[in-house]
Amino acid sequence: MAAMKITLLAVAAISAVLLGTASAATYGVGEPGGSWTLNTDYSNWVSNKKFHPGDEIVFKYSTPAHNVVEVSKAGYDSCSTDSAINTLTSGNDVVAINATGTRYFICGIPGHCSPTPPASMKRQLTPRNGRPFPHGGCPSVTHASHMAAALQKRAPPPPACRLRCSTLSALSSTHITTPPQPG
Repeated sequence: MAAMKITLLAVAAISAVLLGTASAATYGVGEPGGSWTLNTDYSNWVSNKKFHPGDEIVFKYSTPAHNVVEVSKAGYDSCSTDSAINTLTSGNDVVAINATGTRYFICGIPGHCSPTPPASMKRQLTPRNGRPFPHGGCPSVTHASHMAAALQKRAPPPPACRLRCSTLSALSSTHITTPPQPG
């Protein structure tokens, strides 16, 4: 059964700060043409999104066939709802993005979340030139253009090494990395 996991990275883009106040946006998970179901390609959906504080994410799904559970990274990695941060069950759930950082959501219905995607779907983030990153595997600022290319022209990477070195998993999660809001 298809994995039903999504990682949403809520971050503020430096450009929004430089250009002034940005308008809040509302994103329907999986739209257009999808929703919070087993049939939606969440990697594709999240790949062109830039989430900012003030935005909202709307999860639409059939109840009781699905739900939305916000979990920690450990809960996400293991598909465990044991230490859920929040459980949503309305079928039209709105999640406000109120800070920068990573948030993890899974469907808590048994069999709807797979902790390990196929090995062939995992890839380690590497610079375009194929050489390893300096400084213990984390990219330096000079590798920012290579990182953007590695992320297939998604948002530029953040200054935080932890996010730059994330493993991307095409079926189960996608990390969008943009610089955090200065301040």
